[in-house]
Amino acid sequence: MSEEFAAYGLDDTIMIGVGVFKVSLAILLLIGAYKFPKLIKPAALGIALFMLGAVYFHISIGDGIVPTLPAASMLLCCLVLVLSPKGIGNPKG
Repeated sequence: MSEEFAAYGLDDTIMIGVGVFKVSLAILLLIGAYKFPKLIKPAALGIALFMLGAVYFHISIGDGIVPTLPAASMLLCCLVLVLSPKGIGNPKG
């Protein structure tokens, strides 16, 4: 992982910070899914922003589609959650 961030011109401090934020947002997303639905959209938006950055960095160094696909698919999934008018799995809206 450290080599990947170095290829993007980022150091280990940024790598650790990104990891902490991504795990924290994923935990908030899980908590939102099971207990507090109002957490889903903000957590998904945060993850989407990180994935947008990941896609940008993959493209900027000329990575192919295969290394970029996981970040792009996660970005798409998070955008579906953010832009869903009634929320996923929430029949009351």
